[in-house]
Amino acid sequence: MGPTILDLVEMPHLRLKLRAGGKGVDRRVTWAQASDLDTPWEWMTGGELLMKNGRTLPADVDGQLALLRGLADHDTAGVILGMDPDTPELHSAAVDAADVMGLPIVIAPFSVGFAAIGRAVAEANMSDEGRRLAMTERVYTLIQRSVLRSGRGGILDQLSRELRCRLVLLDADTGVPVLDGSSAPPERLRRAVVDLVAQRGGALPGVLHLDDAGMRGQIVEVPDEDPTVLVTYDFRSTPPDLVLLQHVATAAAVLLVQQDIRREHRRRLGAETLANLLDLRLGEYELSRQLQEAGLPPERAVLVAVRGGSTTGERHLHLSLDRHRIPNLLLRRAGLLYALLPATPAPITVLRRRLGTDAMIGISDPLVSASRAPAAVREANWAVRDAENTAEHVSRYADATLLSVLRDADEAQLVVDRVLGDLLAYDAAHATNLTETLDIFLRLDKSWQSTAQQVGVHRQTVAYRLRRIEEITGRNLATTAHTAELWLALRARDLVSAPESAAGGAHQPAL
Repeated sequence: MGPTILDLVEMPHLRLKLRAGGKGVDRRVTWAQASDLDTPWEWMTGGELLMKNGRTLPADVDGQLALLRGLADHDTAGVILGMDPDTPELHSAAVDAADVMGLPIVIAPFSVGFAAIGRAVAEANMSDEGRRLAMTERVYTLIQRSVLRSGRGGILDQLSRELRCRLVLLDADTGVPVLDGSSAPPERLRRAVVDLVAQRGGALPGVLHLDDAGMRGQIVEVPDEDPTVLVTYDFRSTPPDLVLLQHVATAAAVLLVQQDIRREHRRRLGAETLANLLDLRLGEYELSRQLQEAGLPPERAVLVAVRGGSTTGERHLHLSLDRHRIPNLLLRRAGLLYALLPATPAPITVLRRRLGTDAMIGISDPLVSASRAPAAVREANWAVRDAENTAEHVSRYADATLLSVLRDADEAQLVVDRVLGDLLAYDAAHATNLTETLDIFLRLDKSWQSTAQQVGVHRQTVAYRLRRIEEITGRNLATTAHTAELWLALRARDLVSAPESAAGGAHQPAL
């Protein structure tokens, strides 16, 4: 057992004096913690003796009362104030409050350093420290056994029994358990954790204390790619100390890495399944069976095409989707990331958060049947190009501009042939790029200067090319109707000219 406050006061060499809170002198001290923070309890788990530089004591009575109440509410054993010439006066109201709360306030003379007090506590706690080290060793032994016996669940249950409390690993944004096979915490606790983390903007101190209508818990950050927290609750006696909790959080990160390895294997198998679908390598029955097994029945799945965005985020996208319990198949082809996902808003939210707002996202109509996969590829490619014209960089094929005119690839090809046929033939015959110049010119709102800069030619060259385009197509770029017709034809060309390998050809799994 650790020393009491009274034990420390009675050590002659420390020359400590009790100033207030005499009812709490029998409190046991688990550790001596020096801190000059305004909210030091965010880095303590209870039972610590706070050693505070006297000059950092709030000078006003309200500040002193707030400090003492915060310490008492988080089971701090007591507070030592190191006196120096700049230490403010301890107000009588603060003394009275400490007496009522039974929170010992001890005065340390200027000549006694905190190191001496800390050493005294440590020496008195040698037996407890041995127990802490034994428990830490036990934690890592359990983790090692879990790694060696991959796939065996219940590791958090074993740790919970060792620490005499309940443990759960949660996604910090949603409160969803992130370790396969682990049970969910009480719903009220889950909501309270999410709300508390959100209030902090995701920036967590050493330990975040939770007290929601009598439901107490501790929240510690877990080092992982996605925001993750270790939550302890349902304590049988006192909560685990912070050092041990952080060891558990580090060990839990090892479990998540092990789980991610298994998910990476599943992702690679999923990439093959999606390639089989897009290329129609298997029959309708077999493809449908594979999609059902993947949790993506065709009638409730959409194909998403993504261009750009964070490459690091793409590497970890499957982990984020799995964490949110979202079935997914991912495949990278011809400069695009393809994802078969449920036709609900949640997957798109995860995509945007993981890949960033710069990523262009195009969403097909529902797949409906495996045999419609090539059409879904064209729809997703159409939509991802249209995403450049939307504020959120997300476009759905069903909502894309002018879609009522171009409902399928055959209609789109007719428009391309009628409006751009001569221009495309001219480019092919003369090795020119007039069609691309026209596309850039219209995308840049008919700005000659901006087009010249993007194409890398002089402004007069752009003017010459546009005149040739008008001559070849028979359409006047100063006429709204003609401009709209050309724009529609260019977008129709996007629809029918999907990347060469999007439906048949070489592919690579998403990184």
